[in-house]
Amino acid sequence: MAQDVTRLKELLFDREARAITDLTARMDAVFERTGSQERFAASVASVLDEALARAEVEKHAQVAGAIAPLVVSTIRTEIRNSQDELAEALYPAMGRMVKDYVVSAFRDLADEINRRLEQNRFRLRARSLLTGRPVAELAMTNAPPPKVEDIYLVRRGSGELVGRWPVAGNPRDHTRSGVLAAINEVASDAFVAEEASLRRLDLGSSIVYMRASPAHLLFVRCSGAAPGALERAIDAHFIGTIEKLRPIHAAARPSDAEGTTAPINALLVSLAADLDGTFSAGRAAKRRGVSPAALLFWGLMLLLLGWGGWTAYSAWQTARARNVAEAVIAEDGALRGFPVHVAIADNGDRVTLLGLVPKPGDALLATRRLRDALPASAIADQTASLPGGLAEARAQIGELSAQVAGLTAAAQATNAAVAAMTAELKQSREDSQKRMAQVEAQSKARLDELRAQVARLSQPTPDQRLAQWVGSNAIFFNKDTDYRDTRRAVAALDELAALMRQTQAFVRVVGHTDEKGGQTHNSPLSFARAAKVLGELTRRGVPADRLVAVGRNDVANLAPSIGDASPNRRVEFEIGFNGEAKQ
Repeated sequence: MAQDVTRLKELLFDREARAITDLTARMDAVFERTGSQERFAASVASVLDEALARAEVEKHAQVAGAIAPLVVSTIRTEIRNSQDELAEALYPAMGRMVKDYVVSAFRDLADEINRRLEQNRFRLRARSLLTGRPVAELAMTNAPPPKVEDIYLVRRGSGELVGRWPVAGNPRDHTRSGVLAAINEVASDAFVAEEASLRRLDLGSSIVYMRASPAHLLFVRCSGAAPGALERAIDAHFIGTIEKLRPIHAAARPSDAEGTTAPINALLVSLAADLDGTFSAGRAAKRRGVSPAALLFWGLMLLLLGWGGWTAYSAWQTARARNVAEAVIAEDGALRGFPVHVAIADNGDRVTLLGLVPKPGDALLATRRLRDALPASAIADQTASLPGGLAEARAQIGELSAQVAGLTAAAQATNAAVAAMTAELKQSREDSQKRMAQVEAQSKARLDELRAQVARLSQPTPDQRLAQWVGSNAIFFNKDTDYRDTRRAVAALDELAALMRQTQAFVRVVGHTDEKGGQTHNSPLSFARAAKVLGELTRRGVPADRLVAVGRNDVANLAPSIGDASPNRRVEFEIGFNGEAKQ
């Protein structure tokens, strides 16, 4: 009985027990991770590291927008506060870097020119002969044209940005101008060239041209392929720009440094326009040049074009005449099956009939039809005819061929009928297989149904289960109406009530006592025990009209023992007779 109650508890509270176990495991995991200050700090550090790494991949733009301003501001402040230390740290290495970079840039330029010459050697030489332009110049023509991207005018020595183009600049322009000025000074020191400066800096996608005067540095960044005349144009315009700067600085007051910004920016705008104009004019002048070799080339091209057109026209005329002649021969029934063909000459002006015909008259009729179809062409007959016997034999062969064709058609019809019968037989076999499968499935379903019915019939009925329970169970007492084992008695009453609710049987509740005590005491005690059990069953939903309490004292003892442990102190159950129920 105790095991049944324990099992009942497990069934009733299984979900709550699992939830409590899961919650305990989670609490232990949380304590293991954040139970102390050191563990909490380590957990937060690992989470932040993983979150930043994931955000860097999934939300790179948002993270960069949030962190970049702080990082850039910090770096800018450190650079501003440590300019001397930065210059001392970069100065020794900058010279070697610039030297190596310039050497590498020249090597890359030579490799690029060699690559273009190797790839298009013959085509470039042909274009050079036709246009009169150098091969190297043509090799660089395919590159994009030069274009001025930025212009910086920087004060030499201090690196101060005096002016720039385009005027709408970047907040980092002052830093860029200082870095470019530093690169120029370091390059001059690295090459030990007094009164000299770096003239160009290759950035891969663009080139920065550097020009220096005693007071200013001019940096022009250009994209595209730069011809040799580009540097000469920059030199010429740089000198003019420096000359125009003098009156601007002379007219400005010493305390009004910003007053020169607008005139200098306007001067740089004019410089950019002049450089772009110079580049465009140079390319236009190169495109306008035409050499005698080019004229000869185009003359030859016209001759080739005329010859190609005439050849195509002649081929079309010949093909047209051939198609018409072959159509006439195909329509002539007398020539069908004979090796007759035509030869076309002089662009379709002459058509010759060749081959073997049945009779000479057939060739004559064919030539007349050809003259009617091709009136502008001369028709000639060069055919040979068969002897008369051969013609009759050919007719007989034709009859035999017709008979063979009929037999072939009959055989094909027979094959089609056999194929249809085979298809019907195959369909019948498939239908039979389907019917067998259906019969087998129906038989299996019927067999399963019969097995289920047998299984249901083999199970005891509710009345049988109640009778079995009544014959093997009783409620035992110790003193008066106290249960010997309350838990077992309650479980037995629950089980009996459940069985009685499934049936309509009438049950007698019979109380017993042991031989201790007199008749006057045992008779009401046995009835009281039966009445107590009847009341418990009634509270569990058993109708009272299907129960009756009976006291029988000690008339049916189970054992000779008496006292609290005696099995004679009990309540038994008996199935009532038909018609015994209380009216």
